[in-house]
Amino acid sequence: MAAFFAAPTAVPDAAPSEELRALLGRIYATWMERDFETLREMFSPGAHALAIGTAPDEWFIGGGHIVDMWAVQTRELGDARFEAGTITAHALGNVGWASDRPRIVLPDGNVVELRVTVVFAIERGHWRVVQWHASVAQGNEDTVGQVLTTSLERVERSVRDDRPDLRAGTAPDGTVTILFSDIESSTVLMERLGDIEWLRMLAWHDGIVKDTTGEHRGFVVKSQGDGFMLAFPSSAYALRACVTMRDRIAAGYNGLPIRIRMGLHAGETIRRDDDFYGRTVVIAARISALALGGEILASDLVYALARGLGTFRFGERRTATLKGLEGSFDVYPVLG
Repeated sequence: MAAFFAAPTAVPDAAPSEELRALLGRIYATWMERDFETLREMFSPGAHALAIGTAPDEWFIGGGHIVDMWAVQTRELGDARFEAGTITAHALGNVGWASDRPRIVLPDGNVVELRVTVVFAIERGHWRVVQWHASVAQGNEDTVGQVLTTSLERVERSVRDDRPDLRAGTAPDGTVTILFSDIESSTVLMERLGDIEWLRMLAWHDGIVKDTTGEHRGFVVKSQGDGFMLAFPSSAYALRACVTMRDRIAAGYNGLPIRIRMGLHAGETIRRDDDFYGRTVVIAARISALALGGEILASDLVYALARGLGTFRFGERRTATLKGLEGSFDVYPVLG
């Protein structure tokens, strides 16, 4: 079963760094003073040091080489004037980074807008540049021949417009049936098929899951590897999708038998943006982990909701404990 509920890992926070902000300012000043010997000390001397510019061949490795090229280019620019922008910098342990939007004012008065990002690391007790990227700001239409989205508001609106409306995935009273599925022995299959054929098989499997879900008024909430989390507005729709999905996949991929396992539960959930959370989701995930290959397991609530329809057949009740949840739970195999 794909792991959808990994425990959060504590990550230390990066903090704004006045020290690195000032250091980038000193690098600018040292450069404009043509003091390239001092500038050389501000760069890592190691072969891992890298500077990238705008031109395709502006890819310089090694701090000494970087400063040598800067010296040549500075002479070629003549009396050009460099103007810093608003520098921002952060640090996390012995690594830090800074960014800026400086300008070069050419001798003829033309202005060149730049984008600068710098990565620093503490080496031999001092902050030194390990990566420098300075490129000319150029419109996307000039580079790739079309206008690309650059406004965060447009990005947010585009994401909102493309996001599935999960209100249709819930019943009028706010309940939802959650289904989890994955492929039995997926690791063994991957070893047997090899990477390329495994990806083809996975695309075939994913297509069946997505198509069948849509046919039964469901939504793909999320997927990870060969595992899916699906949502349906009723248990009946979810069960019909399960049976259809199982049968279609059981037909096999290029003669190779493929079996999926599924688990369902229904109830109230916490819905946020394009996802569902809460105890109902956890129970559905835990039930799916109990299923064997080719098996569909329904919670007692799904069983109770669907039994009265007379259109589904169920196997004998099983009682099980679910990881992380108190008490015991009744589950029912869905036969068809």
